[in-house]
Amino acid sequence: MERCETLIIQPLIIPKYILQTEALERRLPPYHPKKGILENKARSLRAGYNGELALDFPLSFLPEEQYLIFYYLRLSDASGSFQMDTLILSTNFMLIIEAKNMKDHVIYNDMGQTIRIENEKEQAYINPVDQVNLQHLRLLRWIRQFKFPTIPIEKIVVYTNPKMLLKNQSNDKSLSEKVMHKEKILSKIDEFAATHTSKCLTENQLMELSYQLTSAHTPKEEKVMEKYDVYFEELRKGVICPKCKSMPMRWHKAKWFCEHCHKVSKTAHKHALSDYALLISDYINNRQARELLQLESLYVAKRLLQKECVEQFGVKSGRKYKLDFRKLLNE
Repeated sequence: MERCETLIIQPLIIPKYILQTEALERRLPPYHPKKGILENKARSLRAGYNGELALDFPLSFLPEEQYLIFYYLRLSDASGSFQMDTLILSTNFMLIIEAKNMKDHVIYNDMGQTIRIENEKEQAYINPVDQVNLQHLRLLRWIRQFKFPTIPIEKIVVYTNPKMLLKNQSNDKSLSEKVMHKEKILSKIDEFAATHTSKCLTENQLMELSYQLTSAHTPKEEKVMEKYDVYFEELRKGVICPKCKSMPMRWHKAKWFCEHCHKVSKTAHKHALSDYALLISDYINNRQARELLQLESLYVAKRLLQKECVEQFGVKSGRKYKLDFRKLLNE
């Protein structure tokens, strides 16, 4: 199959709350009581994003003239907010994809539970089929408010690790039609297309629905410091070495130098500034930057801020610099 330039309406960009969780984890000292909790959470969130990333390649083969793709679409309804990993639109049907990135064995048992086996230990977790069924219901109700013609909504659960073993021990014989590895996703979409041959939406209605979805999208925002009850004073200050992760690096002759592994970098401060933007504020002044970067020189801090920040406000000691964490991370 030839790869196409699929029309992606809501692009795949790593959500801010994942970057915030990772920033907080790396800024906590090793002895902090929340360190282990944040390590597990950051690992889980990154694995989920990597699962979405793994779907991006096979979905890129879908024809642009037939499908529209939305990643991490988050909508609000009377019950709060709900997020879909991937939503695919066509004039004939819609498809919700719940992506899972696991390395363990996963069993669907006859009690409706989903069990993962890691190191010979069993652990129950939320049944992703139930998750995607609820997303289906909420999306259906959300669409009805706009009086669009009825359109079928399909849903599947896709595991992105090809080495992960799936077992169906339930009495639900249709489970294999809903749960699959990512290698089956394109053939499954072809099956849906062969089933739903009648147009439910005109091209104009499809574009209107796409507009309504993107307009209603509300990215998840978290005050991660408050969520985990952590204060700025508890965070480790300094520039983290991009090679060995030790800190702080020292500024010497217009470069950052790691005394542990001797790594030299001109840009290592960018990640420290992005951590500040993710955890504390989009705005920083010279004094705050010197504390964060562990710099003594007011001039060096000023030069680095002027180079990296998108805007600056105020004059002299009242000057503040605006940080853009995505620009700093090149996300």
